[in-house]
Amino acid sequence: MNIQTDRIRTLSVFIGISILVHLIVLFSLGRFGHYSFATPIKPPPVVVVDLTQPSAGIVPTAGTDAQKTDNIDSAAENITDIGNDVQEQDAVFKEPPAVLDKSPVEQKHIQPADVIARSSEPEPVSNQLPSVFRQITYATAIDLPLRTSGEFLTTKSEKLSYLISLLGVPVGNAELEASNENGEIRITLRTRSNAAMSSVYPVDDITETRHIAGNFIISKVRQQEGDFRSDIGFTIFLRDKRVFWIDRIRNRYSNETIPNSEVLDTLSSLYYLRNRPLQTGKTELLHIYDGDVYAPVPIEIVREEEIRLRNFKKVDTLLLRHVKQKDGIFRRTGDMLIWLTNDENKVPVKVEAATPLGKVTVELVSAETQQQQHY
Repeated sequence: MNIQTDRIRTLSVFIGISILVHLIVLFSLGRFGHYSFATPIKPPPVVVVDLTQPSAGIVPTAGTDAQKTDNIDSAAENITDIGNDVQEQDAVFKEPPAVLDKSPVEQKHIQPADVIARSSEPEPVSNQLPSVFRQITYATAIDLPLRTSGEFLTTKSEKLSYLISLLGVPVGNAELEASNENGEIRITLRTRSNAAMSSVYPVDDITETRHIAGNFIISKVRQQEGDFRSDIGFTIFLRDKRVFWIDRIRNRYSNETIPNSEVLDTLSSLYYLRNRPLQTGKTELLHIYDGDVYAPVPIEIVREEEIRLRNFKKVDTLLLRHVKQKDGIFRRTGDMLIWLTNDENKVPVKVEAATPLGKVTVELVSAETQQQQHY
């Protein structure tokens, strides 16, 4: 009996101790806060840093004091890493750009401030990570120009007007205009028949040429001569040594190769010749593509000669001669004579060419020039 009583007493003591321990645990949990283990712990909020404003403070989006302290430390580490990367990127931009061998596509400069893309708003919580994201697009090097505007035109603009005569009878006029706008050369030649000639054989031709970035030459040639119509265009890729040609009326095109990067269209070759140091007795070789065929064109500097203009003014000139070709650009004409003023401008004041209809003479009647402004 005593043994059974002792067992009951012992069991009661253990039950009491167990109840006391559970009460102590429950009291502790209630005192230090309630924890829900079914809900996942949220990741620390993302800190958005504006790299273009280094002086701006770092402000966390949300969180307790402890979380803010952790976020600031994490952001400081990220900013240190980003600063090192940006310094490396700046070093890349400070180096001179490399030259690409092949790239006919027009390129553009990319500034260091433009290549770092940043998010202005935080992403959804499911996509957030405890770091600052950035995307870097590396700048593409720009091809250096193979030709410069100074090779063709040293003035800001020029307008030359001519009278065209056939066998001494006026049949039309021509206007040759050129401009230099921030290094881009534009040349336009327009030829029209006069009223008397238009009633028999109307002529309205226009040729336009543009120099792009010193690596491309774009030309358009539209002709209206009697019943004949033509509208062609071509682009000379100097760096790639090729020409893309298109006939808009007949829907034809071709992609041709050229022998070197010195090939020019007809109008550009005239301005290039004018800026050459011409010497009597020498021969200048021009590489010309006229929208139909490429040909090397030799030009002889024959002699110095004084001629009288239509306003009876005498000028000193250099006489240039192009010999008739069996093939090539000037195959439809005979010998061509060109008179350039014997000065630094080398203005073409007179041209004579033999044609199947007779001798054609082109004479300067007016000239307008605007010099470059130097500051």
